[in-house]
Amino acid sequence: MRAALRLQRDLGLDQGGNRPHRIDVFGSILRENVPLMFQELDPLMGAYLRPGGQPGIILTTRRPLGQQRFTAAHELGHHILGHDPHADDDSILRRSPDIMRDYVSLPPEEQEADAFASYFLLPDWLLRTQMERHNWTSRHFEEPEIVYQAALRMGVSYSAVLYALVRGKVITTNVRRQLSGIQPARLKKALVPDFQLESTRNIDVWELDERDEGSVIEAGRDDLFVLKLREDSNAGYVWSFEELQTAGFAILKDGRQAFSEDTIGAPTVRRVLARGQNNPLSGTYTLWERRPWSPEEDPKSWSFDYRPVYTHDIGLFRQRQLQGDGVRQ
Repeated sequence: MRAALRLQRDLGLDQGGNRPHRIDVFGSILRENVPLMFQELDPLMGAYLRPGGQPGIILTTRRPLGQQRFTAAHELGHHILGHDPHADDDSILRRSPDIMRDYVSLPPEEQEADAFASYFLLPDWLLRTQMERHNWTSRHFEEPEIVYQAALRMGVSYSAVLYALVRGKVITTNVRRQLSGIQPARLKKALVPDFQLESTRNIDVWELDERDEGSVIEAGRDDLFVLKLREDSNAGYVWSFEELQTAGFAILKDGRQAFSEDTIGAPTVRRVLARGQNNPLSGTYTLWERRPWSPEEDPKSWSFDYRPVYTHDIGLFRQRQLQGDGVRQ
């Protein structure tokens, strides 16, 4: 734990600054001068190598982003803690921190790398700041949909968030066990009931609203975005999505739903389904709610920082810096 938090501090990742978001684990590996490569490994998840004394990390392209990130943090732990080279299969995803028999037979290096990965990717401060931003309470985390959305924002798997919530005493072990039987694939499909998902394997579905203002959205190439924004359409205000379309996002669905059934004149909720269909570049994208006949009159804005990460392509992972955050070229 101390090694993980110390590395966060040394890399300037601790406390997340003014915009708390997921830990940049791939960028952290490169900043430690460790080459990172993606290959079609099977059944291996990843490996920490040191040929000729030079360190390197290999990750599989054949797993979802959250699992790739945990494996990356695990291999980074081997490096930071001075371990010998090691190859890891998917047993690192099945081990349960609250079941001692999963750990008693493990070499100390594996136990240490697991602990490093858990605290590096999911420090208590990151969970706390995300809860504050979204007004999430312990009661909210009894809902699997909330756990899944929290996992996306923190860049880990659904099950990893459940373990972190137990560790932080947000939920009980019994609640974790109840929720662990729910498959994220079911949650993804429920978010887009009117859209046919070809596959859920390497696709996540983000549900974004006003509380995500200014967030860094580090997403896979094929991820879907459900935008739900209040719209004062009764006063003539409408949201414009031209900037997203110009950048390369496709608007797949566009509609409105009532914000309150009981209040006459209440705002509606604009619900838009979007996807980065034409490889949009990373950057800050801003949407504007305006009156079409008076666009400069008291406009309302909503923005987010988009960071595409293509971790299912074979080859070396390269990075460039944009406003302090690492992204794939």
